[in-house]
Amino acid sequence: MNPLLDRAYGCLIATAIGDAIGMPASFMSPSQINRVYNRITTFVTPSEEQTAHSSVIEGGITDDTQESLIISSVLTEAGKFDTPLFIHKMKEWAQSYNMLESTVIGPSTRLFLETIIANGNYYEAGKKGDTNGAAMRVAPIGIFHYKNVNHAIKDAIASALPSHGSKPGVASACAIAAGVSKAVAGNSTISEVMDAAILGAVKGEEIGYDTPSPSVSARIRLAKEIVDRNQNKSLEEISLLLYQYIGAGMKSYESIPLSLGVFYAAKGVVTDGILAVVNIGDDADTNGAIVGSLCGAYSGASSIKENWIKKIETVNSISFEIIANKLLAASSKIN
Repeated sequence: MNPLLDRAYGCLIATAIGDAIGMPASFMSPSQINRVYNRITTFVTPSEEQTAHSSVIEGGITDDTQESLIISSVLTEAGKFDTPLFIHKMKEWAQSYNMLESTVIGPSTRLFLETIIANGNYYEAGKKGDTNGAAMRVAPIGIFHYKNVNHAIKDAIASALPSHGSKPGVASACAIAAGVSKAVAGNSTISEVMDAAILGAVKGEEIGYDTPSPSVSARIRLAKEIVDRNQNKSLEEISLLLYQYIGAGMKSYESIPLSLGVFYAAKGVVTDGILAVVNIGDDADTNGAIVGSLCGAYSGASSIKENWIKKIETVNSISFEIIANKLLAASSKIN
């Protein structure tokens, strides 16, 4: 497998791995995770205390990965990010899987789906969307625009505005798309990926609707500083510090800076990054997916445990390598 495909495939498959490993820990505290699971080190079945994802089987993906697959299909079918096609596919997904009756979608995505099903004005409804739904699904845009970070940021903005149009909502999507773009391109340091993410966040904050909220770009910088100041500590200790200072909830200004901080502290190692972030808890499936996408894009699928890849692709009947190939083929026609 060539290195570019390895990184693109790594991004997609590690998104799903982080999602599935994090799912059983969602909305739990670190101490609750320790009591219920001891420590999560691989795929596990959700405990009875896991109410949000109680119906998901071991190794099953959630809406985080499902929405990223929708973005992938838009890019490969249209050869670009096409908003009307995205809206159509999201509406079809919501209705086919009864997403409005589920417990897994966040409040911004729920309002977005309600609005498009009712044929309402989704841009208006999405102005205050400030949770992490746009960031969790945006990695394929980073893959598609691996040659140009600014193009990744531009399409990330377009993908976020209909549902997560606030400053933090747009900034978080741009940060992850830019970071993935830089990582998939290769020959970048961890710090350069972080710099791209900060650039994306700054540009997203210039576009997003002004709501009372902390700055995503400032918190990404804070996360980087926390990691740099604590190099003598273990990854688990650093991750807990990030949780204590920034939080791990679904708000964009918690989830995205935290996830980038863990990616940075783990030096882009997929296994280390995913396990560190999911054992923090709170929005563990989404944070696991985001850390997975960044680490997978940086280190590639060849760095991931083969049994993890097999588990995900078997349980969910999805070939992420085929999707990665399609994304890169579509990208080559426009970039």
